[in-house]
Order: sequence, then C-alpha cells, then structure tokens
Amino acid sequence: MSIKKTKKIFYVGIVLILFPCIFLFSGCLKERKKPYALNLEVWGIFDDSDVFYEINQQYTKNNPRIQEIKYKKISNNTTEYEKELTDAIAGGNGPDIIFFGNNWLSEHKNKIVALPESEQYTDFFKENFVDVVKDDFVEKNQIYAMPLYCDTLALFYNKDLFNQAGLTTPPETWSALMDYVDYLTRTDSNGNITQSAIALGRSKNPGGINRASDILTLLMMQEGIEIYDKTSQKVSFANQKKSSSVLDFYTQFALAGSKAYTWNSTMDYSVDSFKSGKTAMMINYAYWKNRLKEESPKLNFDTASVPQQDLNNKVNFSNYWGLAVVKNKELQPITTNQPINYTQENRIDEAWKYIQYLTTKPIQNENTAVLEFDPNEKYLENTNKPAARRDLIDKQKNNSEINEFALQALTAKSWAQPKNLVVEEIFTEMINEVVSGAKTSHEALKSAESRINNLIQ
Repeated sequence: MSIKKTKKIFYVGIVLILFPCIFLFSGCLKERKKPYALNLEVWGIFDDSDVFYEINQQYTKNNPRIQEIKYKKISNNTTEYEKELTDAIAGGNGPDIIFFGNNWLSEHKNKIVALPESEQYTDFFKENFVDVVKDDFVEKNQIYAMPLYCDTLALFYNKDLFNQAGLTTPPETWSALMDYVDYLTRTDSNGNITQSAIALGRSKNPGGINRASDILTLLMMQEGIEIYDKTSQKVSFANQKKSSSVLDFYTQFALAGSKAYTWNSTMDYSVDSFKSGKTAMMINYAYWKNRLKEESPKLNFDTASVPQQDLNNKVNFSNYWGLAVVKNKELQPITTNQPINYTQENRIDEAWKYIQYLTTKPIQNENTAVLEFDPNEKYLENTNKPAARRDLIDKQKNNSEINEFALQALTAKSWAQPKNLVVEEIFTEMINEVVSGAKTSHEALKSAESRINNLIQ
C-alpha cells in the first residue's frame, strides 16, 4: 500500500472518530438519555419552499426526532426580512433557524447561538468551505453560521453590443476595460450618451448603480486597502494613499470630460439599462443571471470573471447567506395540547444538526460507490447558485452557467460591517458627494470613515 493511500485512510479514520455528529445527523452532539420529538422552523429570504421540499423529506425520514421542518420565506427584500426577523426574535416567537447574512455577525451575534463545542470542528470548517466563510462566520473559534452557497461580483456583458464593436472577449483587467470604453460608448450629435460602455461612476438615482457600494469595496480590496482593522476595531481607509485614487477611478466613469466618461444622471437604473440593451456591461451577482433570463429572454448576454487589478493576485467580493440557530425561542409542542418533552438544549442541538446536514459533505458508506443524496448539492441545483463548499466548486467549475462565480469564491473577501445596510448607504453617499462635486474624494472618505466608526462605537 502506498504512503499516500495510507495517509488518506488515516485521515478519514480520524475524521470519523472526531466528527461523527457532523455527518451522522441522526446521531448526537451530546449523549441524550430521554427520548423526545420536536418540529423545526426555518425563516428564509429569496428561496421558495419547494427548494427545500425533497431535502427536508430526506431528513425527517432518517431522523425520527424531527417530526416536521417548516420553511417560511419572509421576503425578497433584505430590509424587510431583517426587520421582521429582529422583531420576532425580540418577542421570543421567532424561528429555530434563520438565513444569516455574511456581514451580520457584528450586529446580530447576540441573537444566535454558536455550534456546541465549536472548537472541535474549526479545522474541518476551514477545510470544508472557502476562506471568506471563516472570516465571516467564525469568531474566537466559535462557529456561528454555515453557508449553503457563496455569491461573488462578476462581469455581465451584452454579446450583441460587443459583436457590433468588434470585441471578441470581455476584459480581464481594469486597464483593459478602460480601452473598451471608447469602443462601446455611443453619443449623439449633441454629446448625449445613447449607449454606455459600463454602468459605473454613480450610486444614487437618477442614473443609479445597483451594488455601487460593493463595487467600490471590491476596487479597494483589489488595491490592498485595509478597510477594517480587527486589532483596533475601527475602519481606517481614508488616510491610506490608494483610497482617494480608487474613489476617483470609480467616479471618473460619470464625470464629463474624463477619458472614461460613459455614464450620467440621464441614464436608466443600471440593471434596467443593461436589460434594455443601452449598456454593454454591468457588475453584479449570480442571482441576476437567472433573473435576466426570465425577465429578458431575448437579451443576448453572458458573464465573465470580474476585472482584476492583478491577474496573479486575484481578489473578489462576496455576498451570501448562511444558516444560524436562534438563541432564544419559546418552546412549542408538536401539536396543540401535546406536552413538550424536549429542552432548549435539545432544540439547539437538533437545529445545528440540521444545518450540518444541509451544508457539509455527507460521509460515504464503504459499501456505496456513489453518494446517493447530497443536500447541499441538491440546493445548488434547485437555485443555480455558486457553491461555498470546496468539493462542490470542483464540480461547478465545469458548469458554464455558474463556473466563474464559483471559482471566484476561492479568492473572495469581505469585512466586518457594524450595520451592513447603514454602511451601504454611507458608501453610496460618499460616491454621490464626489460625483456631485460637494466634496473631494479625500473629504468624502474622511466623512464616511468617521460615520462608520461612530456606528462601531
């Protein structure tokens, strides 16, 4: 037997000894003496209940302790979802499990409970998921959430407009994209933009850019700008030399007279302009690929990796949801007038077992050549989302519909935002201040930094 094979068998053996509860969801996180049964309630965003039907059927069939898993889609709107969730949890009548934003930990950690005995599973966690997941969901070796997927910003481009301009491939770098601006921007005899090369430069309506704050953050990270210092627990991007240059680079696309001028306040909202064929490129997330195909079936477009500053040092920006267990919930009987025979500890353990079932790779039986059912893989098939699990990224890299999003997750980054929706608005206003001429880029950066640090404090 080869040394390599011996090491592999040894590693698998160690995993089975140390982490049985991750894979054997009908087993235990802790040994229990009394039998019990309960229902689990999950609150989600975006996904409809049919996405989880087969997944949940498989789980309840193999775990007699769970009588029913109720999935409830709260909203397609992040603000509405967060408000309803916060109100319900505060009143003690929230669900057992929630979809938890990847930038929520700073603000909402007090509402959820970490995986019991997390320290035992942190190494497995790091090996199972892409690196950004650990940064978002693990703090002081405590695992607070696990992801079903990981979305990243990518480039959407109109193939018809590219063909008309004689362009055969999308740009791989920002410098290459700058060269595309002349080819793809069209103006009338009065100098009005009739076709934009790319939706960049602004943030707010009119001429609003979807995900402007995320795109600016991506540019900062690609330049190596450290937005948040974990040691001081402050943001400190304003005085870093490259910050003003990055903000100026972004806003130049909306400044008349600049060589990159291709966008202004007369343009439709970025997604609408791209849908109508008036804009050749936009930067957005994978879920828009599905929406555009449904809403604009005649639009001839494709996606590519987001432009990079350095192709040898790729940096991407992530946005996704994980699953977390609510800390405080009033225990409910399985049916009306039936006594409750389980504890809060039982509820938390069972909720975490279900999350592990959904997100981690199931163990392969030695007598089974092929895994019969992988809940996470099934979820990704149902939703056409990019994977957060490394082994599933290997599968998705051959899927032309999702491959660039999945591969970008390997080099994705994020940062610990104190209140994500407020931070997004601050970044949006920062861009608007520069475009409108109200402030210089440095002044706008200083103001944004101060406002975010006030949130942290």
